[in-house]
Amino acid sequence: MTAQILASELGNLIQDSKRKNTELRNAAEKSLQDLKALPNTSEAQLTADLSRRPHFISPFLIACGTHNAKFGTTGVSCLQRLTVSRALPRERLTEVLDALRDCVALPNDVQLKILQALPSLLQNYAVEVRGDSLSTTLQICSALQNSKNFAVSNTAAATLQQLVISVFDRVAAEDGKALEIPTVADVRSDGGSVAVRPAAHDAYKVFNDLNLLVTGEKPAYIRFSSIPPTASLELIEAILSNHGKIMSTHDEQAHILRTLLMPLIIRSLSDRLSFPVTVRIMRILYILIRHHLSIMPSECEIALGLLNHMLDPEASPLWKRALCLEVFRGIYSDSRLVLDIYSQYDEQDGKKCVFGDNLAAFVRLATEKPAVIGLGQQSSVPTGKGDNKDSASEQAVAEAGALAGVISGPVSESNANVHSIGISAQWSSMKTPCMEQLDKSDAPGLPETYVYGLVLTCITNISESLAKFILPLTVHHEGKGRKRSRTGDLAKAESDSAPSTTDQKELERTQSFRKKSIPVNPLTLTDHSAHPHVQTTSTLVTECWPAVLATCSTFLNAALDTDYYRALVRAIQKFTQVAGLLRLSTPRDAFLTTLGKAAVPASLLHANVQSPGSPTPGSQSIFSNARGLLSVDSLVSQASGLSLDKNRRASHDVSTPTLGPRNMLCLRALLNLAIALGPTLQSAWSIVFETLQVADLVMAMSHTQSSLRTPGTSGTRADPEMSSEKMEAETSAVQAAARRLFESTVDYPNEAFVELLEALCSLLKSGSAPESGQRTPTTAVRPQILHQRRMGSVSGISLSTESNARDSMFALNKIGEVAAINDARLTQYEPIESGWDIFVAHLVRFGADARRPIAARLLAADVLSRTVKEIAQLSMADDRRDEVQTRILSALQSLISKLHGTDNGDEDEYDDNDIRIHQVALDALKAVIEQCGELLIAGWESVFNSLLSVFTVQGAVTNHSRMDQAKQDEETDRSLEHVEVISRQLARSAFGAVQLVCSDFLAAVPDASLSTLLQLLLQFSSQQEDLNMSLTAITFFWNVSDFLHSRGELSTLTDIVQGSEKPVEIRHIVEEHAQKGAIPTLWLQVLINLSILTTDKRAELRNSAVQTIQRIFENYVDQLTPEAWMLCLRIVVFGMIESNLKIQISIRNDSHAEMGDLEQWNETTKTVLGSVTVLITTCIDKVSDLTGLGDVWSHLLDYFREFFRCGSHALGCSIFNTMSGVVSRVEDTRVLGGPTLLKTAYVWQEYFNHRGTWTQHAEGNQEAFVAYAEAFKAIYRLTERSLDTALPLMLANLETCIVDSDELAYSSDLDHMTPLQTRVIECMSLVRTDSAGLPPLLIRMLSRFSVLPYTSGPEKRGPTFVALSKASMSLLHSITAKHAQEDEVYTDGAFYFALHNLTKPIQEKYIWQREGKPPTIWQKATTTSLSILEIGLDYIKSSQLPMEALKDMWSQTVSLAEGILRANASSAGAQVPLENDEAFDIDAFSRLRVMITVSLGATSLPDTLRRTYARLLFETSIVHEPALGEIPNLAAAPLENLYKIRYGQTKDTEPSVRTEMAYASLAELFSLVSTHDGSKERIKLAQAAAPYLILRAALPLRTYIADHPLRGRMPAPESQSRELQFVLGELGKLESEPQAIPNAPGVTSTHKKHLHRLYPLLIKATKAARSDPEIFELLVKLTDAVGNEFGLEDD
Repeated sequence: MTAQILASELGNLIQDSKRKNTELRNAAEKSLQDLKALPNTSEAQLTADLSRRPHFISPFLIACGTHNAKFGTTGVSCLQRLTVSRALPRERLTEVLDALRDCVALPNDVQLKILQALPSLLQNYAVEVRGDSLSTTLQICSALQNSKNFAVSNTAAATLQQLVISVFDRVAAEDGKALEIPTVADVRSDGGSVAVRPAAHDAYKVFNDLNLLVTGEKPAYIRFSSIPPTASLELIEAILSNHGKIMSTHDEQAHILRTLLMPLIIRSLSDRLSFPVTVRIMRILYILIRHHLSIMPSECEIALGLLNHMLDPEASPLWKRALCLEVFRGIYSDSRLVLDIYSQYDEQDGKKCVFGDNLAAFVRLATEKPAVIGLGQQSSVPTGKGDNKDSASEQAVAEAGALAGVISGPVSESNANVHSIGISAQWSSMKTPCMEQLDKSDAPGLPETYVYGLVLTCITNISESLAKFILPLTVHHEGKGRKRSRTGDLAKAESDSAPSTTDQKELERTQSFRKKSIPVNPLTLTDHSAHPHVQTTSTLVTECWPAVLATCSTFLNAALDTDYYRALVRAIQKFTQVAGLLRLSTPRDAFLTTLGKAAVPASLLHANVQSPGSPTPGSQSIFSNARGLLSVDSLVSQASGLSLDKNRRASHDVSTPTLGPRNMLCLRALLNLAIALGPTLQSAWSIVFETLQVADLVMAMSHTQSSLRTPGTSGTRADPEMSSEKMEAETSAVQAAARRLFESTVDYPNEAFVELLEALCSLLKSGSAPESGQRTPTTAVRPQILHQRRMGSVSGISLSTESNARDSMFALNKIGEVAAINDARLTQYEPIESGWDIFVAHLVRFGADARRPIAARLLAADVLSRTVKEIAQLSMADDRRDEVQTRILSALQSLISKLHGTDNGDEDEYDDNDIRIHQVALDALKAVIEQCGELLIAGWESVFNSLLSVFTVQGAVTNHSRMDQAKQDEETDRSLEHVEVISRQLARSAFGAVQLVCSDFLAAVPDASLSTLLQLLLQFSSQQEDLNMSLTAITFFWNVSDFLHSRGELSTLTDIVQGSEKPVEIRHIVEEHAQKGAIPTLWLQVLINLSILTTDKRAELRNSAVQTIQRIFENYVDQLTPEAWMLCLRIVVFGMIESNLKIQISIRNDSHAEMGDLEQWNETTKTVLGSVTVLITTCIDKVSDLTGLGDVWSHLLDYFREFFRCGSHALGCSIFNTMSGVVSRVEDTRVLGGPTLLKTAYVWQEYFNHRGTWTQHAEGNQEAFVAYAEAFKAIYRLTERSLDTALPLMLANLETCIVDSDELAYSSDLDHMTPLQTRVIECMSLVRTDSAGLPPLLIRMLSRFSVLPYTSGPEKRGPTFVALSKASMSLLHSITAKHAQEDEVYTDGAFYFALHNLTKPIQEKYIWQREGKPPTIWQKATTTSLSILEIGLDYIKSSQLPMEALKDMWSQTVSLAEGILRANASSAGAQVPLENDEAFDIDAFSRLRVMITVSLGATSLPDTLRRTYARLLFETSIVHEPALGEIPNLAAAPLENLYKIRYGQTKDTEPSVRTEMAYASLAELFSLVSTHDGSKERIKLAQAAAPYLILRAALPLRTYIADHPLRGRMPAPESQSRELQFVLGELGKLESEPQAIPNAPGVTSTHKKHLHRLYPLLIKATKAARSDPEIFELLVKLTDAVGNEFGLEDD
């Protein structure tokens, strides 16, 4: 747009409207002025300036409103230019639309201009043109669509579609930035209402109104003009085609689909609508089903059900049925859509079986008009008016293979001119499908067979879709250099008709076994995203194959042209291949059988069998060529016969039917399927081989009859060259397929190849043997008919058998050919894997099976001997020596095996003749070994298996049997079973060969055979006939170990078993690799076998095996890597332990087990665990990396737990010796790991969980407990703090060891601790006491140890615990001193408990007689208790202990004082040094009084405690025992009857034994009452002691007063005199506490109140002492002191 154009148009408007329209002129002039006033810079600037001047477009709007053609043309043109340039003012867009609508009625050129402006307007002003503006835009366009002008109408229709699509384009753009645009309205949806954004709102209104228009209703939002239904439907289709995603993602649009469109479609399918509407409805329905099935499942279900219903001829006309089939054709071309429909409906309960119903409709439709499709007994060529030469040729060839009366299509002239019979591309298809004929107003004329062609196409599409989905999933994707997937073989087989020129002998040996030749089963791809669809496919095939098969079978017998027939066969191939790849054997076999019947129809075989020209038994047959059909010589001959005899047939000659091109096509399809599915066919091979066998028979017969025919004139109907070419082409294709089939077996896995071989061999197994004396000829006449069992499944007829020998020839020849092709497989792999065993077994079976007739056995023997001779001849070539020797020895082994087979029903009985034959075979075997020596490089496996045959089957513990057993139970029992030999003589002969090998020819034994040698040695070691033979066999294990070690790198052991953890799995891997000859695993197998021997019932043998294992390990420790060490320990050592454990458990559960056996097994266990200790410690010392030792040790601990269940102290001793022996050698906790060390502690601790079982066996526990304590030391050394939580129970176990320990024979623990006690004390000394809770625990435990001599019951004879008690006290003092300032020691009661227990020995002094060496227990207890009390007393005084605890603590202290002060000296023996003991106690009491005296006076302590202490001192201070009743109740009234004097006596009272202790106590009483610092504590003490002091002082005074007068002038006894003098002297010196003693009545005193209370007694004593000057003097001083204290009271 330029300013000049606008200026020119404005000038024109001014000029034209001068007199006609003043308003228009004025507006134009103003706009022109504005335009000229704008700066002329650029188009963009001009556009921006004009868009900001709303009045600039006024003249154009006025011009449009004039309805004048000239003005309107200018107005619309300028508005269109401004629209394109985006120069319209946005606020006047509504006026612009109104102006354009006013011009709709103007001429066509104006209308076209309007149509040009509308798309630009909607595109450039998308934000403004919404709602009503959009409605106006669409109204304008729809109005112009009704124009009578064709150009305008079509342009308007296209523009309307463009506008509608643009509306939805804006929705797509809006969805891309949905978060930036707010919603503007709520519209209806399935869930109620949904908020939509502007563009989505417009799209909703447009789509809703379009659907309303189609239904004939009035639009709700958009003011559409009247639009034809077809146009509306086309708009809907355009929307769905271009913006299907919007329909799926927008709930409001999906709601319209469900509520408006789908009901319309469903109604339309039921109504009789016109062809144009129906076509468009069908197109929309196809789009909805294809793209929106998931959002409208129910509606689509109804629609699909209606489509199925419309296939009924009575429900719909032909053209509507054709439309339905075209829809299904499109649906079935999409594999995912097919699977979605099936999973959505057919697989769901309560849903219609849409897919199944459709296939059922196909079945009905296929048989609807059999005459129209030319249905007959077999396929034929269609005929019609326009048959060309090719068609006639095909018909002739088809007829050549047909029987009389077969419906292969009418050939008469009249029939050909009336109707076209059959399905052909010429008359059964349309160039333009019905759904594409949108320009038709009426339904087109359709061929009658068009629907059948569509059904065929649908079936083909179904198969192709399933194959397209499944086949890629079956391809192995690993490896860039892999060969083409097997799933691609089918396509190659179809397209490649040229035979391979590669000679089968040149096949590489490396191709003989390929696992990837097996197609992947898609059902196993559970992690694949398509796995649900795979399962759906499997279900579809499983449920629907009968309908597919029925439809295909119908069309297989119909008249189809070449293209249709090939497509049908290809569909069958694809469907069968899908079933086969999914491993669905039933549908696969059914389709294979159908192809087989189509390849060789039953009628064709009948015709050959019943033909008068059938060959006689002596005539030449195809079996004159041993390779038969599989080399396709017969096919070539047949094709050549057709070519050579083309002119020899008479026109009236009814030739013998033979296989035609279509039969060959089906046969080739069958072969192609066999190629593609070969490795998975399994039992279905019988179908393939039976078909080939029957085809071979038919062609052999037809070839023979063809050679017997006489020359004649050529036929008039056939085209010989064409038929010959076609037959040769098909024959060549079948030849290539057959060759590829058998050559493809080279790539089969061994399992699949064996299945193929077994399928061929099964033909031999079921046949009975020929008569005796008949020898099998090398060539045979082909039997005219085949055995019934091989004909039933394919041909459907029953035939009798002429000769059993001939019946086997086909299979024998093919087995030979397969073997020839697979020679690499048969020579390279194990016989059982490659099929060699099957190949040989059928030959050996006839020679060794006595139930077979002699003729069959002679035949088998002949074949076997011929094979052996051929192999023997090859022995001259050095490069084949190994194969030759293998085959010779394998044959010998097979013979021996068959001699002692289990066919006789009793495997324990052996015929003497068989044993003699066996003996000869073994002698021959030994001779072969001696002769060949080190040159015997192959066949060793057969050698050893032959040697193994001397053992009975049930006794053999072979590697395979152990592996099988282990697979059943991972925890298999590895103990030896009873091994028996057939005959001792046989065993000795075989062992002689073994000695020869192990002594001289080990180097000649191949690695792969060494495992069998080890197995053989195990058998000879296990046999029970000869112990010397068993021990010698163990020495051979040593020889083999040395031999293997010198040849292999043992460090690779871990690489071999990498990824396996379970011992059973590892043993399996070791055995597998050992069987393959891996030297490291063979060496390990030696040890495993030896470990198995450790369970032999002969102690000498098992101990020898254990020692041999230990020596082998010790010799090779430096050569083993750390990982290998760990592996050997876990597999060999643990296997040995596990076996020993199981026998220990079983022998203890056996009530009849003898004690001697139990002791022997305990000794074996000790040997085993001792070896374990040596091996592990050796590993720790010499192996640098001990990463895996923790796991090994953890596993070993699990076994220890199981040993505990046996309840044996002997086993426990061995276990704990191992535990301490290993752990003590560990210096770094990382060697075993923290968790493992903790587990060690827990296992150690669990020993006492089985205390209840210890009494079951009479075993001493001393050694076990010593080992237990030693193990604790080793464990705790490494764990320490980690065991804090478990330590209490562990220490309790140690205490239990002490308490429950047995008496040590010939030893005493009085002076020295027992080893167990020593170990336990050492254990407790090791314990770190800086963890919370441990100090109190140890204090309590040691306290209990301290009193064990006094608490152990007399009912059990055991240790005295004296030495232990003393040692415990020392350790108790140490621990208490260390933790004396910690609260828990006191709050926990441990300190009190210690004092309490230590008081026990003190109180028991002289009562307990067994004291041991000095110091005595009570002395040690005294020293210890004073020491800990001295340490803890400060804390007790300063802490805030609860009153009860404090009271208990001081009460115990007083009890301690009592124990020190008192002594039952009367119980002391004569040797007891009482004086020394008294001095010891006095010293102890002196220490104690210093510690406790002041503290006892604390006000917080009860007075009763102080009175108790004072009373204790009083009682201890008694020197002479008072008379009965002389001492009052000390607790209640100690001063009662203080002045009462007893009767005197002259009998001298003996002083107490501990006189000095009494004076010390008396002195303490005086000290308590005397004046000190006047503190409350001293006052309290003085008050408590004062009564007892007064009473104590009164006692000697009263005695003196009573007794002295009776003595006259005799002096008092020295002890009494001393006591009295001491008391009087102390009374005189005493300055008593003023508040301790109340004042006497009427007397006041400060420090002599005690004299006031004693004054009456002093006066009486003074009177009695007048003759005793010494005492008298002391008494006078006291009375004087009292006098001095007396004072007179004031009046």
